[in-house]
Amino acid sequence: MMAKTLTVVGVALAICAPAIVQARVAEPAETETVQDPGDIVVTARRRSESLQDVPISVTALSGDQLAQQNISSATQLAVPSLTVTVQATIRSLVSFAIRGQRSQESQLLTDPPVGTYFAEVVQPRPYGFGNSLYDIQSVQVLKGVQGTLFGRNMTGGAVLVEPNHPTDEYEGEIRGQIGNFNLRDFYAMGNFALAESVAVRIAGKTHKREGFSREVTTGRDYDDENYDSIRASLMLRPAEGVESLTIFDYYKSDEHGTAAFLTGLTPNGPLVTQENLRKLGLPLSNIPAEFAAARALFKARRFSFDLGAGEGGVYDFPGTLPRTGVKNWGIQNKTTVEIGDQTLKNIVGYREVKRINIQDYDGIPAFLINPLERADLQNISEELQLQGSIFGDRLDYTIGAFYFEEKGLDGAQPNTLPELTILGSVGPGGLGTTPAIQFAPLNFGLGKSTTYAAYAAGTYKITDELSFSGGLRYNYDKREATVSPRLPFRGVCNFDTDNVPATPSVPIAQCSFTNSKSWSAITWDATLQYEPSDATTLYVATRKGFRAGGYSLRAASEAAFRAFDPETVQEYEAGLKNVFDLGVGRLRTSAAIFYQDYSNVQKQNPTGIDTNGDGQADTVITVIVNTAKQENFGGEFDASLAFDNGLTIGGYVSYVKVNVKEGLQPGESEMRGVPKYQAGFNLTWQLPVPEEVGVVTCAGSVTYQGRTELDDYDTDGDEPAYALAKARLSWDNIYGSGIGGALFVNNIFDKLYRVGVLGLERELGFLTSVYGEPRNYGLELSVKF
Repeated sequence: MMAKTLTVVGVALAICAPAIVQARVAEPAETETVQDPGDIVVTARRRSESLQDVPISVTALSGDQLAQQNISSATQLAVPSLTVTVQATIRSLVSFAIRGQRSQESQLLTDPPVGTYFAEVVQPRPYGFGNSLYDIQSVQVLKGVQGTLFGRNMTGGAVLVEPNHPTDEYEGEIRGQIGNFNLRDFYAMGNFALAESVAVRIAGKTHKREGFSREVTTGRDYDDENYDSIRASLMLRPAEGVESLTIFDYYKSDEHGTAAFLTGLTPNGPLVTQENLRKLGLPLSNIPAEFAAARALFKARRFSFDLGAGEGGVYDFPGTLPRTGVKNWGIQNKTTVEIGDQTLKNIVGYREVKRINIQDYDGIPAFLINPLERADLQNISEELQLQGSIFGDRLDYTIGAFYFEEKGLDGAQPNTLPELTILGSVGPGGLGTTPAIQFAPLNFGLGKSTTYAAYAAGTYKITDELSFSGGLRYNYDKREATVSPRLPFRGVCNFDTDNVPATPSVPIAQCSFTNSKSWSAITWDATLQYEPSDATTLYVATRKGFRAGGYSLRAASEAAFRAFDPETVQEYEAGLKNVFDLGVGRLRTSAAIFYQDYSNVQKQNPTGIDTNGDGQADTVITVIVNTAKQENFGGEFDASLAFDNGLTIGGYVSYVKVNVKEGLQPGESEMRGVPKYQAGFNLTWQLPVPEEVGVVTCAGSVTYQGRTELDDYDTDGDEPAYALAKARLSWDNIYGSGIGGALFVNNIFDKLYRVGVLGLERELGFLTSVYGEPRNYGLELSVKF
């Protein structure tokens, strides 16, 4: 690994070599150094504080740092203890994992353990959220339990994205990128001071890129990118001490979708039965032969595959080419009023999300799973907060109340193993010729989540060096669900009330089932912080976390339609932050160790279902279940050395271990989607060129991720350790013109690696994989005015 790291650093320096040579021959000049990362202001405790002073493990990146590191989407974030993958085989839906806790499910009525927030408003269904990193003030990754101050309790952590706010200056920027895979990215921003107390900021982005995967029969590309986004912000300051920020954002994508490659086939399962039936002369596909052909095709031409979806035939449902589309828009307002030494803050948000996904989950001509998935959701949130200081500014406090409501429709119309499902049917063409749509179940459900909370938190300075922080939160959550699984073309209710396969016993007119349940909990935190100087912060903390229970809207039986329980965790953390003045620069370090004790951990559980009573699974549903007891422990360390000459180098390492103490199933992975080890190294050098020349910056990074089990049960989903490298060379404000340019390359060594799998070898007999992006590179041009 060390040899690879040194090689990557060498490549990054080689890319920047022409600029470095030019810098050495130029006359030295006084220039502003690259911003010290430790100077970033964070809001981990819902108030603005220096990163150095916050007794929480936080990694923060400014908008400038995101640009320097060529980070334009959430999947490119490289942070200690954070892993970003995709959920199953849907590339547009990212999954965040922090300290061993991973978001595995996006369906309504299930809350992720890692929360995502935009401008302090929670985004429970982050469709398109990963592509929101433009015109950004900062991205903050909070590690560990967030059980007191945040609007939705998160047992794993939170990712906070704060956009740039309107300012009282006229400014603008236009930026474009072109690159391989026919990349075309255009971004524009304008900030307008309309009056002394009114400012408007508008930013938008359109992004198109051909897919790197190719279907050989039609020539159609997959893993493409095609989205548009716009954000408009209005800042009002109608009176002294009053500020109101309103943000409207809109995101729309229309893409061919994700390529899923068949990478695992078990010798024991329904597909073997399917092959035996084919040998008997029935019209079934030769799955083993198609699997061998798919692997040979991938080996000959990487990211090439052959699928049957959308090409016609009785097994083809819904009969259209795969596609995925998202519409996500919201409006939110944050108003603050200064009342003496107190600050009253109100944060309100409304959001609508629509999503459709038609995908071939197997990547071969046969039809194994190709569902139509759809969601139509709305949510509203309201938070009222009061902050201030009392007792001679020795006690800083925050009290607040929170309300959240989310409702809508979510579910799918699956098409699972249609060749088995319709085997015995007789259509106009004879045996097995009835169209699959006649047998496709409709598994959509209606759901509603309601949350109330009240909280209080504060920090008391016992002495100038020693302080105590604590908080308390009351949580009330209610979940309401209605499911009506049916076979619409046959007029049959598909809900089993007796839990006997293939014997739905409810008339279609009565095919509607409702459940509701509520939970309440008190969560809290306590932290002791010691700061012997401005350069050192030492803390120990314990935090209680809670994640509400819920229902699966995919449920098609009484057993599956039972509520899963809330998840609780007690976390213990100790951390140390230091700043060292080395004379030639500043070294900042941050270290933390943690232990988490979980109960009733919420996990996905895909289950094979026999719908026709032949003793063989012919479909699969995924529900949430609880694992009794689990412990997570580990630590993270990161450091940044900012030299006075404009050179900044940084690195991090993290370790996490998950141990299921009770409830581990035979063959089950303890760490789905989470590597034990992560590490990273980055370099940014603002070269000492004369001021009139502009700002020349060279940046490079390498990230390492240890072996990762991408599926709960199937070892074919285990991804070996790998390293990724990127580099960027930019020249901004060229000779004072405001014009800039940059060259960038990601995945320098064109590493082949997987970011998600759909592991169904245990249930149906196969596993498919989604791969990370290959090497991509391009040119960026910009102008600021």
